[in-house]
Amino acid sequence: MSTTESTTSHYTTTTHQIEGEIRLVDGYSSDEGRVEIFHEGQWGTVCDDSWDDSDARVVCRQLGYSGNVGVARSRATYGQGSGPIYLDDVGCSGKESRLTDCSNGGWGNQNCDHSEDAGVYCGDKIEGKIRLVDGYSSDEGRVEISFHEGQWGTVCDDGWDDSDARVVCRQLGYSGNVGVARSGATYGQGSGPIYLDDVGCSGNESRLTDCSNGGWGNHYCGHAEDAGVDCSI
Repeated sequence: MSTTESTTSHYTTTTHQIEGEIRLVDGYSSDEGRVEIFHEGQWGTVCDDSWDDSDARVVCRQLGYSGNVGVARSRATYGQGSGPIYLDDVGCSGKESRLTDCSNGGWGNQNCDHSEDAGVYCGDKIEGKIRLVDGYSSDEGRVEISFHEGQWGTVCDDGWDDSDARVVCRQLGYSGNVGVARSGATYGQGSGPIYLDDVGCSGNESRLTDCSNGGWGNHYCGHAEDAGVDCSI
């Protein structure tokens, strides 16, 4: 972090706000949160239309992080803001120094509400790692995925199918396009958070987080719906 910044209540501030300044609000740690941007004397949010990791990397770089870190969060992962929504349709290449250097719809031009507030994770811990737990062999088990601070959670079985299973197995290092989906907590119920729901893989992705999903932590499930995978077939 730059020496001019301080962290209070999980968001970053500076002594004197300037136009286009960025802060992260309401995160689980100081390295993540809802993106807020300063414009004409007031803080506002950014809409998640087209929001992706390239945009997130620019936010983290502007905040003083090094190492090209930044993972995009959408659908108000860190809660809904209450101020104006300033930017929409942000399109960064990922190389810009400031978010306002990226293409966007212009200040205040948006068709969003705060349920679409964009967020960012700037930590350097590896997220989206996969493991199989409580299987009958090492080739199968309940799917668990890591999120913030390395905490493990489960995946809901809504829409869970063999295409999703093949991506899990590929990420774990299996070859041969193997993977059979298991649903209904076949391998027992987990006890941690449920991180992903409505996962929709084509089957060709390299990592489960490359597949469409409802966003981190957005689900309507219980652990009786924990998804599993068998990578032996």
